[in-house]
Amino acid sequence: MSVPTAEPTAPSRGAEQHRPPGHFARGVFEGGRVYAWIIGVAILIAALSLSIPSTPSYDPWSWLVWGREILHGGLHTPGGPTWKPLPVIFTTVLALFGSAQPNLWLVVARAGAVVATLMTFKLAARLTWWLRAELAELDERVDRRAVVARLIDFAPAAIAGVIGFVGLALSGNLLSNSALGYSEGFATAALLIGVERHLDGHPRQAFAIAFLAALDRPEIWLFWGSYGLWLMWRDPGSRRLVIGLALLTLFLWFVPQKWGGGSWFSGVARAQHPRKNSPAFAACPFCTELAKHAWTLVLHRVAVAAIVVIAAAGWVLARACRGTPLRALPSWRPAGRRQRALLALATCGLFGYGWWILIALETQAGFSGNDRYLVIGSGFIDICGAAGFGWGAIELARWARRLVPRLRERLGPRPALLGASALAAVVYAFGPNWVAPNLIDITKTHHSLVFQATLRKDLVALIDKAGGVKALEHCGAGRVMVEGFQVPMVAWYFNTRTIDILDQPNVNAQNVALPVGGPWPNVIFQDRDTGNRHQPLLPLVATIKAWQAQGAHYLFRITKEMYFFEDCRPQPNDPPQAYQS
Repeated sequence: MSVPTAEPTAPSRGAEQHRPPGHFARGVFEGGRVYAWIIGVAILIAALSLSIPSTPSYDPWSWLVWGREILHGGLHTPGGPTWKPLPVIFTTVLALFGSAQPNLWLVVARAGAVVATLMTFKLAARLTWWLRAELAELDERVDRRAVVARLIDFAPAAIAGVIGFVGLALSGNLLSNSALGYSEGFATAALLIGVERHLDGHPRQAFAIAFLAALDRPEIWLFWGSYGLWLMWRDPGSRRLVIGLALLTLFLWFVPQKWGGGSWFSGVARAQHPRKNSPAFAACPFCTELAKHAWTLVLHRVAVAAIVVIAAAGWVLARACRGTPLRALPSWRPAGRRQRALLALATCGLFGYGWWILIALETQAGFSGNDRYLVIGSGFIDICGAAGFGWGAIELARWARRLVPRLRERLGPRPALLGASALAAVVYAFGPNWVAPNLIDITKTHHSLVFQATLRKDLVALIDKAGGVKALEHCGAGRVMVEGFQVPMVAWYFNTRTIDILDQPNVNAQNVALPVGGPWPNVIFQDRDTGNRHQPLLPLVATIKAWQAQGAHYLFRITKEMYFFEDCRPQPNDPPQAYQS
């Protein structure tokens, strides 16, 4: 057997000039190494964000407590939020770092949100590029090394990417909730990476990456499971992977709940006890969730553009399928990148709106319908709608030159594309003001983050002034009370279970704690449940005064956002050995 002996030579200048259309964009948008860059940049941004006042919120503090418990061989889930495997896997590993665990989790959660926004840019731009890639007219008589020509070719994709990025980054919940340590941004990032791996022809990788999202939101199972069934049908060799990850998902969702002291379905029961301001208590929960919560998370112009893209793409694909026998439709494949892009965009849009409808149906069934649950759908709608602006610019440039002969004679394809792209950007940026309220209020969000971080700072300061956690644990019978949303944070600092920290009590018409005459807490951390100064301090001042009338003698300290009451004297009916004089 012989092999060629000639050494490879450098490509000629002519070969460089005749590279296939889209070569430059493929180098930018494709390849597995780009994910390492995206994740690295996201982690750096998330780490730098800790320079501003930072703290986890209610659910994340509970995940941190559970992670530390698992590390030490125990778990107690009653008294906390709904069980969620994805964040607890991370918090268990991060518990190895001791007091750094909360801030490290914030880096993970915030990095996930950054990856989600970058992937929104990447997918919106890439699919828009595919829509333009078959316009061979734009590649005629142009030196492929010309930077300006490449930038003009890329203009619609760039506009689509920026619109998608801005839409998700400044949506009403991704930024604020991820800053407080919630995991929906991470789940969205996993799904978007999975979508791109599917587009790149790696469905096994797509299924495995989406597994992370399935550990965060059980609603994903409906779509992820369907994809797994399709994958096993198309690729029988993937059956072990699909079945294995499906069984692991069920194990991680249900077994820890039982092990942690609850039932197999404790999470379902907990999720059906929403807050008083939940849309589940509206006259029409389904309507309220869609109209007043979901629809407000995406810029209206983007949401409407997504609906137009779904309809237009469906029409184009239906024409492409015309004449295909019905039984052959499941095996039909799009021809070329343009059809693939249209199919991907229509699927993204349908998934996004389908996700919103699914969350609304759950709200109608009595679940909380929290706005952060809608973020996953928002990301996919942003991709679809943003690509609609880029697609509109491409079609406008083509039809303007086709329908107006003078433009075809005087205006080349690239100037037409540049002008159409600029018009699309102007329409997006300076459209009617009725879209403006959809953008996040940065000032309000910053105020909320600072308030939460100040509570954490004040709690640490009060504990230190009182002699530390050990001293407070031996104060009286160790009954520690705090406003309900801060229970898991106090539990984390006291290194105890969340159920061991008392929430503010139920009170009667006179604001006296029920049962009347019962033991009062020995330690109280009093604060407001929001940063609104008009909200009452919890537990109520009148309730604390009633305890004082019953015999409590509290020492009082005050910080910026938190008040501290301490009475370490024995109470009637308490065992003497529980006190420290």
